[in-house]
Amino acid sequence: MPDSAAVAARARALLPPAGPLRRYAFVSLVDATGTGMFLTVSVLFFTRFAGLAAGSVALGLSLAGLVAMIGAVPLGSLGDRFGHRRVWVLVTVVQAVVYAAYPFVRTFGEFVTLAAVAALAEVGGSPLRAGYLSRIAGPQRVRARAYNQAVSSAGWALGALAAGVALGVGSRAAYVSLVLADAASFAIAAVILLTLPAAPPAGPLAAGPAGDGPAGDTAAGDAAAGLGPSSRQAGGGRPRPVLRDPRYLTVCVLNGLLMTYGAILTVGLPLWITRRTHAPAWTVAGTFLASTLLVVTLQVRASRGTDSVPGAARAVRRSGALLLAACLVLASTRALPVPAAIIVLGAGSVLLTLGEVLQQAGGWSLSYGLAPEDRQGEYLGAFAMGTRIYDSLGPVLVTSLILGLGQLGWAVLGLLYAGLALGLSAAAHWASRALPSST
Repeated sequence: MPDSAAVAARARALLPPAGPLRRYAFVSLVDATGTGMFLTVSVLFFTRFAGLAAGSVALGLSLAGLVAMIGAVPLGSLGDRFGHRRVWVLVTVVQAVVYAAYPFVRTFGEFVTLAAVAALAEVGGSPLRAGYLSRIAGPQRVRARAYNQAVSSAGWALGALAAGVALGVGSRAAYVSLVLADAASFAIAAVILLTLPAAPPAGPLAAGPAGDGPAGDTAAGDAAAGLGPSSRQAGGGRPRPVLRDPRYLTVCVLNGLLMTYGAILTVGLPLWITRRTHAPAWTVAGTFLASTLLVVTLQVRASRGTDSVPGAARAVRRSGALLLAACLVLASTRALPVPAAIIVLGAGSVLLTLGEVLQQAGGWSLSYGLAPEDRQGEYLGAFAMGTRIYDSLGPVLVTSLILGLGQLGWAVLGLLYAGLALGLSAAAHWASRALPSST
């Protein structure tokens, strides 16, 4: 039996240092646990107990996703102007209210309205969370983001396990209890957020000299967090708005397209396993669990060396090679007998996850490193908007290729991701030339 002290030491290695960063990680754990519970049963809840057709739920979620994309940049800008934590608390309270109202949904209009508000809060909250983390973690923000990704993955797994109990019971009361538990998780997260230090706003209000009003607060906050000046100043003027920054937007789009690999694990691989291989259906759950555990254990390690643009670009290129290898390995499972299919599917999912943790770490570093420090919320909002490409394009792209073209489709998909990784790396170098340190 392993020594308890050694086990405790390994557990602490997965957590950020004690203090604000650890409390931030606890917020991530609570949030992800609630989200894991809800996402596991959400479609079944709305179709079985809210009386909505599956097509209506899909349409409503698509409409909600469009609304969320529109709101990501404005909400991030609000965080820059009024403080990321302050706006994040308000967004989290809204999420608690929305999820508490879900059990009362009876019509398509009610569902779309609540889903749109929930999606807006989720996508808009992403740059607020990232911007706040940037200000309290300073130069260690990418590593801190990796810690939180690992913690979030553990939370999703815990939530999925709890949802499994409700699925086993199968009653409306069991489903409703999960939805309300998710609402409670947001309320708890909002309370914990209030215990975190309030990072000062960093946007247009910060225009005066240090020590004079909001600008002085911002300058002091930047110094405390180890942050530098804006990375895109033209002749001492205000930095360029993100929607007029083609270099950063190119990185956002290419990163979003590359992230469609996420649909392989959640959509494409389950369909491939059950329709095109001899592997048993439980292999789907096995690959998902293995991937989650790998993210928990490897995400922090994968972030090493990615705290600069060149390091992040290198991680992205490596992720492209791993994603290509994963697609080729998974393609080979079509005619394999059951034992071999299970083993090779496991190997392919490992390669896929290794590519994921490297891409995530590289993407986070690029999102921070190529954005002006005093407009992190606005720029990270655009980056979050780019990642939503996965929602609209990923499932369609992945399923059409691997189910429509079979093994050839897997090869095309792998080559596509390798090419996107190379393109993203080149775009990152192009964007980095606009930074003052590169001029």
